[in-house]
Amino acid sequence: MTDVTTGAKPAAELDHWRERLADLPELRLPADRPRLAGHVPATARETFRVPAAAVSGLTALAGEHDGTLFTGLFTALQVLLARYSRQQDLALGTADDRANPLVLRGTVLPQTPFGQLLADNARVVRDALAHRGVPYRQVVQVLGVRAEVGRDPLVQTRILLAGAADGDVLGAAPDDRALPECELSFEFTAADDGGLTAALVYDGALFEAATARRLTRNLLVLLTAALRAPGQPVGELPLIHPEELDTLLHAWGVNRSPYPADRCLHELVGEHALARPDAVAVVHGTTTMTYRELDERADRLARLLLAQGVRPGSFVGVCLPRGPELFAALLAVLRAGCAYLLLDIDYPSDRLSFMLTDTGAAACLTRRELTAKLSAPEARMICLEEHEQDIAAPPAGPPGVPVTSADGAYVIYTSGSTGMPKGTVVTHRAFVRLLRDADYLTLHPDDVSGQGADVTFDAAAFEIWAPLVAGARLVVLDKETLLDPAALTAALERHRLTTLFLTTALFNQVVAADPGAFRGLRHMLFGGEAVNSARVAQVLAAGPPGRLVHLYGPSETTTFATWHLVREADEHTAVPIGGPVANTTVYVLDELLEPVPVGVVGELFIAGPGVAHGYMDRPELTAERFLANPFAGPPDERLYRTGDLVRWSAAGALEYVGRADHQVKIRGYRIEPSEIERVLQQHPDIEAALVVARAEGEHKRLVGYVRPAAGRQTEPAGLRAFVAARLPEFMVPSALVTLAEFPLLPNGKIDRAALPAPERTTGGDGSAPRNGTERVLAVIWAEVLGVPSVGITDNFYELGGDSILGVRVVARAKKAGLSISAKDVFRRQTIAELASVAVSDGN
Repeated sequence: MTDVTTGAKPAAELDHWRERLADLPELRLPADRPRLAGHVPATARETFRVPAAAVSGLTALAGEHDGTLFTGLFTALQVLLARYSRQQDLALGTADDRANPLVLRGTVLPQTPFGQLLADNARVVRDALAHRGVPYRQVVQVLGVRAEVGRDPLVQTRILLAGAADGDVLGAAPDDRALPECELSFEFTAADDGGLTAALVYDGALFEAATARRLTRNLLVLLTAALRAPGQPVGELPLIHPEELDTLLHAWGVNRSPYPADRCLHELVGEHALARPDAVAVVHGTTTMTYRELDERADRLARLLLAQGVRPGSFVGVCLPRGPELFAALLAVLRAGCAYLLLDIDYPSDRLSFMLTDTGAAACLTRRELTAKLSAPEARMICLEEHEQDIAAPPAGPPGVPVTSADGAYVIYTSGSTGMPKGTVVTHRAFVRLLRDADYLTLHPDDVSGQGADVTFDAAAFEIWAPLVAGARLVVLDKETLLDPAALTAALERHRLTTLFLTTALFNQVVAADPGAFRGLRHMLFGGEAVNSARVAQVLAAGPPGRLVHLYGPSETTTFATWHLVREADEHTAVPIGGPVANTTVYVLDELLEPVPVGVVGELFIAGPGVAHGYMDRPELTAERFLANPFAGPPDERLYRTGDLVRWSAAGALEYVGRADHQVKIRGYRIEPSEIERVLQQHPDIEAALVVARAEGEHKRLVGYVRPAAGRQTEPAGLRAFVAARLPEFMVPSALVTLAEFPLLPNGKIDRAALPAPERTTGGDGSAPRNGTERVLAVIWAEVLGVPSVGITDNFYELGGDSILGVRVVARAKKAGLSISAKDVFRRQTIAELASVAVSDGN
């Protein structure tokens, strides 16, 4: 690199750059390939031209704002990169006419008019030129940045302009290799016709040639729009070429096909009861129920509901164990013209009562032993064992209540950002759109589909209704089987399952134990959170199922919104979430609801008949998340803003990037940490609380951080019990850390990255293992839980264990020659207890 001077500059000059470039942000451009450690740059070049008319127009516009052609180009490029990176604070590199590197730093706010930003940048440029005598290496040193050989240590993108006729001095010759390399370098040279010849020099190890071409085309579209309307906010300036925009909004984003939009779920199930009455509908253990038995029991239960005073259009709670009785009850609620509210029997009483009260449920179908958990004065408790005579009466046919496909089928609750759970009503039409004539999955009457998800998880609705609507067989898999890879594999073979859905977390654990576990399935579906690509690659290598499908979708858009048929995977490339399922529309938009180009990160918005109308009695939340569709679509169509950040790949598949807020996914469940924080802060000993999800390898767990009230002490086990009495198990932090103060950023916000990792301390009496089995289990627990050692009386769950880690214990025990089940780990939570039932295979 060439320095204009070699001597040390006055401290004031260095202080200027120290202040100007303090906390310099990295420009996070969306690369096509991962930035692997130690990767070798591969220089590539994309040439283009800036027409003479655009050059003269930009020169004139810049002159009106005390700038030059360089300032105009810098401003256009700055806006382009801000839109590409979703960043507002940007630093770009350049060089003066003697090839001395300089850094130009500025702020791009979406609402700033282009002309105003150009004027602001004219001052930035003048400021940089006024201090260009400071050697670049001294700037780097004073900032304390570690430099890589040949790479620019401060910036990732550079702009150069050579041969301009208006006095610009920021223009090292584009072929001057004295400058350090950047990921992207936009290099402009004045041409004889008044235009500019230009080249985008880029790191081919990170970016595809198609991406480079798209960048240059986007820059020209943006520049043309800015010259046409310099008073327009930069966030609203067109960026995408019309051809690309048509692809994004229509070819890739819209998926419409015929489906029976006027049909209801219970009608479709009833058709199979007429056509194939003796076909098995449900299997649970040794119990089976045919379609005729399911249909007739549902009819009698529906009549019972109406006889008990439940009116069509009401919400009806259903709190029953998973099995044939539950499914018949759900079908009955629909035939009575009502919408069901599924209640998990393992939920805390407070949670169940809240949901019954919040929906205004008219009744609840349950059993006598569960009524103690169901406190809801206005909901009539209908205990099935008290009405066995009515339920067993001769068939009388359906009650004949008129139901339309626009009526609610069920209400599902999700964690709420306000600290309270929120309910969403799903219509018959929304669910029929998901199940009938679908592209991601086609079930036939000879299919056998597993049902293992907790009933309040939105995928459970899919697991229940997909086979029943298709006339297929539904097999209930108990939790212990689902969490034990060996037991699950045996169940798949025993029941000859053809179709299975697993959350991503569970999918990863099963594959880790047996990559070939799914090879006998026709359809293996998984989703719910970011997937480990290496696990997917293992499945493909071990002999994949007929179809391996990666699914994505929020509850507010009826379970699944996008899908991707997985044919290949490698550990360095994310598995896409694909494109929209049938009769769904997706958009990737920026903060001003403008479409973003291919490869650029934006927020995912979903439209179509699967989108709910909003949240029950939550008008503010509804207005925040459900928006009028500004694009061409059916009248009154709504967009649901997911809060998920995604981008389109060059192949037209959506890739999941992360969240735009603090919402997290744990074992497929969507969790708003603020809801857990609200419960923690209700404890009298706690003044403030913060909850985050910490990743440990491919496993994630919730960690709570609490600040005690003045003069109070905290005890983690007691706090966990307090939370467990009010929230579902998957929302209870596995660890709680007490802090005197939360770490803060300079702007006063909490610095989540600085929160300390929880210490995993044992809670038992430290008793050492007494025999070989206990010693093996102690080693396994320590490895799985990430602790130095474990005593035989330490509790697995108090040390941070959960059901997914329990699967790891089972798998590692099997490799060590010990036979235990996931049920054993759940029921016997200390090594002393677990060792008493562990069976050695004799090896």
